[in-house]
Amino acid sequence: MDAGAAGKTFPPYEFHVERGKIREFADAIGDANPIYRDPDYAMEMGFAGILAPPTMLRTFLYEPKAASEALRVKDWSYIVHGEQEFEYFAPIVAGDVLTAQERIASITEKESRRAGKLQIAVIETTFHNQRGEKVQVARRTLVETGKRIAE
Repeated sequence: MDAGAAGKTFPPYEFHVERGKIREFADAIGDANPIYRDPDYAMEMGFAGILAPPTMLRTFLYEPKAASEALRVKDWSYIVHGEQEFEYFAPIVAGDVLTAQERIASITEKESRRAGKLQIAVIETTFHNQRGEKVQVARRTLVETGKRIAE
């Protein structure tokens, strides 16, 4: 991993939150809540439209590959997903147009007896809606192990 990538910010990208994609995601996670399908029910519950499930934006975190490429990982078989974290600021509903921007928040090192030298990268993605409101910050932690871990 390139420790010099820490602090880099990448160009924003935009995507539309579509009603059909909300339904597909809710189906995929097995959540039959009508708030993800029925606009009248969602409005009765106080939302401007069909609500997106809380972790749905996870599906958009790998749209651009800039942050992943900036890490300059030589062998992705040494990379493990360490953690995922979400901060919620405002509801995301069908019809929203979101702008996302990624940055590599940090790259740190740690020693491990089992896996050798670990390099730990935290990639943060901030999402704003079409009104400029911050709606979510997602953080994912990637860990590059120094050696293969026996199964």
